Amino acid sequence: MMTKIDERKNIIVRLKSNYKGNTKGIDKKIQYLKFMSILNITMCIFCGGIILISIISEQFGFQILKWEKSSLIVILSIMFFLNFPNDVYEYILLKHLKKINNFKDFRELEKLNSELKNLIDKLNYRKKVNIFLVSFIILILIMSLWQNAFDNNPIWIYIKIPILIFYGLVIFRFFKAYVILSKNIIKVENTMINNT
Repeated sequence: MMTKIDERKNIIVRLKSNYKGNTKGIDKKIQYLKFMSILNITMCIFCGGIILISIISEQFGFQILKWEKSSLIVILSIMFFLNFPNDVYEYILLKHLKKINNFKDFRELEKLNSELKNLIDKLNYRKKVNIFLVSFIILILIMSLWQNAFDNNPIWIYIKIPILIFYGLVIFRFFKAYVILSKNIIKVENTMINNT
């Protein structure tokens, strides 16, 4: 018979990874995910910062970074902004998996497992289809490629708003799921520590 802790372990490994089979062993995978999370977050801050500075400085009449020359940075930032949430989630979940390996079941675990399963199902589904976000990404990529290739995209000046909305959506969705995930993990780990 499967224990609730084993059920939780199975739920955790259901999260679809960005990196299939790159590393062997949970410790190496945790190290790799920590590195990739830090890299992606750093690059998000760097690329997003450059884009925000170019947008803001243009509004005040400064030419610190020209918006017309930022199309390649926009493409890179999309890649980093799309990768960092799942890297962080997977890193947190694998660390949790390692901690709960030797714990025993407790009363509320079934409810917490159900919440975790629902969250992981949403995260996996979100990765597949989100028409609104996908349409934003396609619009931004097409306009960025056009601007990068020909340097004369008349619509490029209006792409600032979709880019800012894209950043806002990704960050909002990340923090919303992160808070739910963290609360669930903290409840489980605190209860298990108190029960031992």
